Amino acid sequence: MKKDEAPVASEKFVVDKTVHAVIEISSRISPSNKDGISAQVESMHRLHGASILHDACQILKLPSSVFATACTIFHRMYHRISLRAHCVWSVALGCTLLASKVDEEPRQVRTIIVAFVHIYRRRRLRAGDDVKRHSYGAADCEAEGAASLTNGEKENVLRSVPPLPMGGPVYAEWKEVLMNMESTILRTLGFTLYWIPDKVPQRFVLYFCRVLEIERKAVIQQAWSYLNDSCFLDLCVRYEPELTACAAIIMACSDHDIVLPDAWWEAFIGVDRGTDLSNSINSILAVCDENDLGLRRARYAFLSSLCKEESFNDPDSYVWSAIGS
Repeated sequence: MKKDEAPVASEKFVVDKTVHAVIEISSRISPSNKDGISAQVESMHRLHGASILHDACQILKLPSSVFATACTIFHRMYHRISLRAHCVWSVALGCTLLASKVDEEPRQVRTIIVAFVHIYRRRRLRAGDDVKRHSYGAADCEAEGAASLTNGEKENVLRSVPPLPMGGPVYAEWKEVLMNMESTILRTLGFTLYWIPDKVPQRFVLYFCRVLEIERKAVIQQAWSYLNDSCFLDLCVRYEPELTACAAIIMACSDHDIVLPDAWWEAFIGVDRGTDLSNSINSILAVCDENDLGLRRARYAFLSSLCKEESFNDPDSYVWSAIGS
């Protein structure tokens, strides 16, 4: 670029917020698709499981790198198994335990179970979600009377619940599911998880920002936030982490009106990647849409499993009736 030339903005087709963002559906036939589950339904259940992982990592005070690792294990798992075989709650349990070990941020089994039971109660009460404004109709799976409570009353209910006893049958049920799922994930993925923490986009975004001389903390934080949103989708399976990091930087710079050199991402991911970047950006923007009822239900409510046999915590299960609201 000549000194007297103004820097050219990124290609317009890559990020265009005037176009309604849509979550990209993979063209690859997954095990769930083979079991008769549509791509849209599978996407919602994947999002549901990733949102559970997000809540668990926050409660357990795990860094975002552990969340990214857990989501990578989660999405890779469902590219090998079907939602008919294992529910997202059981897989999320195992992913949390394994990710905390792989990232050297271990948490006790009891601590993880208590965190998941708390999330389970919150989802049934739909705490943090506006029940009157966002109704999911007959699809709701919630505790009796939840719709009549304010969010403050729901929080009081959650605070008044006694701790889960370690010697009780409910704790034993959750622990058995966790231990079995840890073994299942390791066998399914070939016991090779050591490489995942170094192959998440969070490992690349700060380096890319330094190379591009982006120094504003707000921009870097925005890019990091977009990467956290990307973990709700299976982008980690379909695209290399460097591409997702570039997509996050493009969106963050667009939000803050920062102009970067034309096609700068080619230095990191090669040429002819505009379509992949556009698909990634649209998917991340779509998952941030708080007005989409399907997305809100997946992120804040409870979805019944699609297992051939009833999951351990589905409505009408022992756990559902034993864990009161």
